[in-house]
Parts: sequence; C-alpha cells; structure tokens
Amino acid sequence: SGINAEYGGSKWGVQCNWMVVTILTNEALPTSVRSTVSSTGSIMARIGAFIAPFMVKHARSTSFYLMYGIFIGLAVLGLAFGWTIPETKDLHLRETITEKEKDEAENNL
Repeated sequence: SGINAEYGGSKWGVQCNWMVVTILTNEALPTSVRSTVSSTGSIMARIGAFIAPFMVKHARSTSFYLMYGIFIGLAVLGLAFGWTIPETKDLHLRETITEKEKDEAENNL
C-alpha cells in the first residue's frame, strides 16, 4: 500500500506540473515564443525523467527521505506556480511580442 501511495503521489505531481507547462505556454505566451517555451518545458521534463531513477538509487544508499522530500518539494513548487497563472478568460491576448511592447509603451504615456 505504501508503494501505491508513492506511485499515486508522484503521478499526481507529474500531472500537475505538466498541466502548468501546457496551460502556461498555450494561454499566457505570445504565439511567436510559444513553441520555444513549450519545447524547453518538454526538454526539462525529459531531463527530469532521466535523472529521477538515479536519484532514487542514490536515495536508497543515503537518505531516502531527503530525495522524496526533494521530489515532493518540486511538485509543490510546480503547483504553487500553477496557482499564479493569470486568468485569461475574456481578455485580449497578444499574438506577438511587438504587440506587448506597443501596449506597454501606450500604458507608460
């Protein structure tokens, strides 16, 4: 039962972080940088998936609770970032960085 709880908790954390990456890139970023940011998020996810088994192996020989604490802390950090995503319903979203710069210039006048 402990293994199922760990597996379920880690899957939940991964899903929360993945939702943050996909929602953030699709909703809050201009089209011109969306693919770059989405690709960077995907690369980081793959690096994390590659490193995680080595961290678990290392945790078995040193501090089991430290490694799982790191994993849980990173999952909670991703969840906290998810809560800070601004609401975009019924808002005009900029399609390019130039539109953003123009809006900021108009607001500064």
